[in-house]
Amino acid sequence: MSKKAVMSLVSLGSVVLVTLAGCRSFNGEKVRREHAESYQEQLALKTADAIKPQEPLTLDDCIVIALENSLEVKSADIQSRIATLERKTAFSNFLPTVSLNYREMHFDPEVIKKIGGFEAAMSDKRVREVTWDIQMSIFNPATWFLYSMYSRGAEIADLVTEYTRQMIVLQVTADYFYCLSLDEYERAVASQLKAAEALHTEVEAFRTEGLVTDWQAGEAQLLVQAREVELSRTERTRTQAKAELLTDMGLSPLAEITLQPETPLEPEGGTLEALVAEALLCHPQLRISDLQIEIEQEKVKTAFTSFLPVLLGFASHMDSSDSFLKYSNYWTGGLAATMTVFNGFANVNEYKAAKERRRESFIEREQASLAVMLEVIRAHLALETAREETALASQALDVASRHFRESRQKWQEGLIRASELLDVTAKRDQAQMQAISAHFQYQVTVATLLNAMGKTKVDYEEPEHDGAS
Repeated sequence: MSKKAVMSLVSLGSVVLVTLAGCRSFNGEKVRREHAESYQEQLALKTADAIKPQEPLTLDDCIVIALENSLEVKSADIQSRIATLERKTAFSNFLPTVSLNYREMHFDPEVIKKIGGFEAAMSDKRVREVTWDIQMSIFNPATWFLYSMYSRGAEIADLVTEYTRQMIVLQVTADYFYCLSLDEYERAVASQLKAAEALHTEVEAFRTEGLVTDWQAGEAQLLVQAREVELSRTERTRTQAKAELLTDMGLSPLAEITLQPETPLEPEGGTLEALVAEALLCHPQLRISDLQIEIEQEKVKTAFTSFLPVLLGFASHMDSSDSFLKYSNYWTGGLAATMTVFNGFANVNEYKAAKERRRESFIEREQASLAVMLEVIRAHLALETAREETALASQALDVASRHFRESRQKWQEGLIRASELLDVTAKRDQAQMQAISAHFQYQVTVATLLNAMGKTKVDYEEPEHDGAS
């Protein structure tokens, strides 16, 4: 068998294999089962590498793990790399294009031409031709504007990645402090349950002696049941909150996690006007709007190039095995120019549309600026409200605690009824819960203000604990 026949069989076999691979049946149930099993296993392994249940994680630890494993951040990184590759692809328009063409011809019968009474062969029976074609754009302004647009697109992708990381940090920060507040809340409810049980025991003793009525003893029992229900609800809420934190960190929500209390966040100083001015300088969304305007301006220039000619230089080198030719190889070259004379005013209307889109991009930046200003104002006012509510809740807890201690002493001396002590106890417990909630809300508003200003920190060092990956 000739070499040519062998190559043909190999090519045919490759086509058959590709066709069979593309036509294979799809078993959706099997694919879903295999993915469900492998995904949970892989996620558990990744989680085990990232955290250890017995090692408390600080806020920085949680953020570092989230930035490394978050699916949103990974997706944004991929989009950024795609934008960079598109920019590099656009740069290739400045480089020459070289193509290689190979052709082998076999004439059967051989090409023969009759000349007078004689016959003469016109070429070899088998001829091979190899041609190199080179083409390069000499004058094409659209190429420059296209490259500029893709460059701005790559910069936008980087800013989107940065903004995505900021939003992940904000979400993890809110989840972290929420989990800490629930931990504290649970400890407080557990302590309140013990106090309610002790009070119920005392009330029962007084009821046995006939010093309190049955309904008063029932109130004490009801207080114990209420604290038991609240404790169970808090435990479930804490479990859900930690599952959400783990999910935002890109880890398994089924894992156990221990958090270490962190130093509270500190808000930005300065007046509201100064905060707004800084946000207008730093916020990634506004920097993206600037680049979007630049892209629309380049589109206007690109649309204008439709009225200009495009000049190309080309060269071709052909080599032939035909021995009947005087020259077996030769070069050809020249210039080629194209220009649209009339295309139904499509280029005119596209140019006008590009100018309108540019005007729209300016309006969109104005809208984004106003939105950022409003976001900063809201966050600043929410911070002021949270600061006042935190101070008020702390003062209310102090007053309620002193009232409870005084009422407790009067109860033991028989100066007040059991129902009055239970009412004071409930108010003290409510004040304690409100103080915890106010402290959590204050931390979240601080983080929200930093995010509204575009100053959320995203550069963190690797965590020092052994479980970090």
